[in-house]
Amino acid sequence: MPPHREVNPRAFLSRIKNTSRGIKVRSAIIEMLKERNVMSTIQIAEEIGLTPSAVRRHLKNMGTEGIIKTLKDKGKNLWTLTGLGQQAIDET
Repeated sequence: MPPHREVNPRAFLSRIKNTSRGIKVRSAIIEMLKERNVMSTIQIAEEIGLTPSAVRRHLKNMGTEGIIKTLKDKGKNLWTLTGLGQQAIDET
């Protein structure tokens, strides 16, 4: 897991139970996508230090909340922030 960063307000999800670790992971994902714009699940997993399946679960939940969206590129899923996810960054 990357070093402690500020918690992003969009990391709190309304449809699931929010745990401290989950909020930190989702905050890190938001920050990475803010910096790089588009990343694959594998890239995110390697940087955070979690398995791709654990990261995929967070990405799915964040997508359901409209924070991020998936893009298809040559059969690969790539992730990017939506307007809602970007708005949260602008608010912090």
